[in-house]
Amino acid sequence: MTRTLCVLLALPLFAILAAFAARADPLDAAMGKALFERQWIPAPSSTNGTDGLGPLFVARSCTGCHARGDGAHIVTRADGSADIAGAVVRFGNAAGETDPYYGLELQTNAVPGLMPEGDVRFLPNFKYNLSGPPITNGFHAEARLAPPLFGKAAFDDVPDEEILARAVSNARDGGPIKGRANVTPSGIGRYGWKAAHTSLKEQVAHAFAFDIGMSSPEFPLPYGDCTRLEAACLALPNGESPSFENRELSSAMIGVVASYLQTLHARSTNEASALFASTGCADCHVPKLKTRDGGQIPAFTDLLLHDMGPLLDDGVGEPGVRSSEWRTAPLINGHLTPGKRRYLHDGTAATVEEAVERHYGEAEGSRMRFEALTADDKKRLADYVNGL
Repeated sequence: MTRTLCVLLALPLFAILAAFAARADPLDAAMGKALFERQWIPAPSSTNGTDGLGPLFVARSCTGCHARGDGAHIVTRADGSADIAGAVVRFGNAAGETDPYYGLELQTNAVPGLMPEGDVRFLPNFKYNLSGPPITNGFHAEARLAPPLFGKAAFDDVPDEEILARAVSNARDGGPIKGRANVTPSGIGRYGWKAAHTSLKEQVAHAFAFDIGMSSPEFPLPYGDCTRLEAACLALPNGESPSFENRELSSAMIGVVASYLQTLHARSTNEASALFASTGCADCHVPKLKTRDGGQIPAFTDLLLHDMGPLLDDGVGEPGVRSSEWRTAPLINGHLTPGKRRYLHDGTAATVEEAVERHYGEAEGSRMRFEALTADDKKRLADYVNGL
């Protein structure tokens, strides 16, 4: 360990981050990794900069859903059964509203003195239990898997024009693929299952707010996902502090976590697959996207929303995005072997083949071309996707 790093680690967290905010520092990513792995604790705490967890939360750290930068994966529970770790339950209706009582997500953990909102099992079938009232009439509860993070930070480098040009091209061609950009009040969305977030920092701040229950200037929610109907949650202390812009996390803290994520590069070195192109997969899972500096990044997405038909319509929309619409999933994997992964937004597919079988709507043509392949070619294509 260098002398500089030793000195920094000995300083209070707010002092380190103040230094980072004042000048660019090569230790940004190291500091971000430390925050990414930090096990946060409830407020109040004698250690400034480590509290603010919850009061309701899904995980104590980013690694709770993204260990080693990976996403949701198969684990063995204490009873010997298999389940998915790194997944959440999302509440909503087709109009994109969240449940009036439970909010956006089922919070499966709570600080001492407070009861979690419920619990969930994802395998062998999705089943959840609530500790409070039933969800509101017309609302749904559905699974969402945490994706692997490798290569995703580079989407910040893709200009809006690159995304919009593909949408215009789809409309001009008049074919079945009609992908569109998610134009949000803050810009063109590119992160999240429905492209709700315009930047990496926005995505990071959202995850801290709704998964860990920590506020930041981007999401000033000191009680995380607690709604006004959850009075016991709102009555507990929070960890907001003048040291962190009067929030539990400062903009500098969000920024260094984003810096760490920028070091998680795409691992794909595969050559282009003729099968991937001939079946039409590459029409939406575009292998490379152009960046602002004229370069290219591995992507395997067009960052556009597509209507995927009834089998992928779970009734949970987001503002301006129908429940059947999904941003093209970037097919960039991490360390996980195929047997440790699940596929699709809700993990209901155990294999690439099963995932393709549920592609309807705009992807129906590609699904039909896949189904027409020989068994050997289907395996070759699935192996290619798993190797990305």
